[in-house]
Amino acid sequence: MIGEYKLSRVKNGIGYFARVVVEASLFSEKEFVIDAIGHQVNRNECEVNAETHKDWIDAAIEGANYTLKHIKQLDEIKKYDVKIIKVIGLETDTTEDAVRTAACIATWRAVNLNYPEPEPVFDKNWDVVFPAINQHI
Repeated sequence: MIGEYKLSRVKNGIGYFARVVVEASLFSEKEFVIDAIGHQVNRNECEVNAETHKDWIDAAIEGANYTLKHIKQLDEIKKYDVKIIKVIGLETDTTEDAVRTAACIATWRAVNLNYPEPEPVFDKNWDVVFPAINQHI
């Protein structure tokens, strides 16, 4: 299952942008999140990888893991493997918290739960509210 989210907002006159694409699949053992981007990225499309922006990739992994942790509160039985397959950002507008937020929501979309999707919120940094669970990052 593929999930994608693009955060593209202006707050207090500052632009924020991050786009994350993940692939999730049911797994019977231990959950994990991995960077599956690889070495070849399309820099003309602003794609990044761990060689060019390790901090953004780490933030994407953190966001996906955070969503999986919250999903367990709704469904303790199912476990998921999540692959980060694309991170797109701009040097001028992309921050780690924006990437983490985009990855949280992309992971939720990939798992495709029958609950309200997390919502991005901004208070100096990007965060996520899980309406189904009512908690923040």
